[in-house]
Amino acid sequence: MVWLEFALLFGCIVYAAKLGGIGVGMAGGLGMAIAVFGLGLKPSGLPIDVILIIMAVIFTCSVMHVAGGMDYMVRVSGNLLRKNPKYINYLAPLVTFFLTVFSGTGYTAMSVLNVIQEVAKQNGVRPSKPLTSAVIASQIAITASPISAATAAMWVVVEGMGGVSFGQALMVILPSAFFGSAVCAVISAWQGCELSQDPIFKDRMAKGLVRMTTAEQNEAPLPAGAKLSVMLFLISVVFIVCLLLFKKQIGHTLGSRDIIVITMLLAGMLMYWFCGVELTKIQKSSIFAGGYESLIVILGIVWLASTIIGTHIPEIKAQATVLLKQYPALLAAAYFGVSALLFSQGATSALLTPVAASLGCDAATILASFVACSALYITNVYPTSAFAVACDDTGSYMGKWSGSFVVNHPFFIPGLVGLVAAIPFGFFMAGIVL
Repeated sequence: MVWLEFALLFGCIVYAAKLGGIGVGMAGGLGMAIAVFGLGLKPSGLPIDVILIIMAVIFTCSVMHVAGGMDYMVRVSGNLLRKNPKYINYLAPLVTFFLTVFSGTGYTAMSVLNVIQEVAKQNGVRPSKPLTSAVIASQIAITASPISAATAAMWVVVEGMGGVSFGQALMVILPSAFFGSAVCAVISAWQGCELSQDPIFKDRMAKGLVRMTTAEQNEAPLPAGAKLSVMLFLISVVFIVCLLLFKKQIGHTLGSRDIIVITMLLAGMLMYWFCGVELTKIQKSSIFAGGYESLIVILGIVWLASTIIGTHIPEIKAQATVLLKQYPALLAAAYFGVSALLFSQGATSALLTPVAASLGCDAATILASFVACSALYITNVYPTSAFAVACDDTGSYMGKWSGSFVVNHPFFIPGLVGLVAAIPFGFFMAGIVL
């Protein structure tokens, strides 16, 4: 019966990976129906805290989007890139990294990818170099954002373990993610021949398939409350971080869930009052739709995993605890493999972090391994990766870099080396901080 239950879990994860997106949650629901009604398992507790945090953050990001705040951040980022074209290989990932850290979602990176490829080819830089590092940096940055779904799922567990402050957690996950992104940028900058030497680029130029003239900047004026909405959002993020950082000094007893949910809802109301937001447009925001898709993912597949694994924790713990103590990096390998399957840092974190804690992993191991939740680049079909390929008209992602053999694309080596470097760096930081 045990093997049948785990075969069900593995089969649902594989099927979920095939479906992708909201289908991941549906596959989890199918597995839950079989596990509960067919195999007689008792459902585990729902990951309510994580779901509530994601709901609140996605709601406020959607309000800021409607107010024009996302467009404002993208416009500022684009201007920075255009004014410093010589450093495009390193500025591009830096921009997408911090956009993601502050917004809690990697989809903000998609808005600047067109600017990155335009600036790159205008200055003779192979676009796949900065585009690749920018995409991977946005994926890794999710594990450094204090308000991302992945970090929320991780911190809810680590906070309950005690002995680690939110400040200490940030001092491990933020440098680890930044270091991994930096290594990725360096590797990516050396990958592939120069644009002027690329035969595919030359052929496309000859056929008139590459636009080398700068597109006219007919940017529509931003809404009046765009800049203010960004300021309100950033103030709310700083407020959340301060309450979590200085919990002992302030003397409050609020948990991270209550702090984040209350603050995000208040920030949304302030944007509505002062930024001219139309309430009917909030649910139509692309961020709202994409974010709430992640809730179904967590509700389905994470609930299934916690139900099946939770039933057999005593047996698993006896074997796994010894292995994890001898080889703590196994947790990083698990994060890596599951995130590559599920294409979701949030779902991976919510799925594995509670399991790791129940198996006896300490906070240091969880925090150091956390960056490995970012293996979404293994194939080039994740939305940000696919968009980077689609927006490049020079052909720098074509030929031997086309991904025709799944892993032969520019995202694979820089992303892999970046995470391989970030994980031991995370353990190093955890050793110092904790």
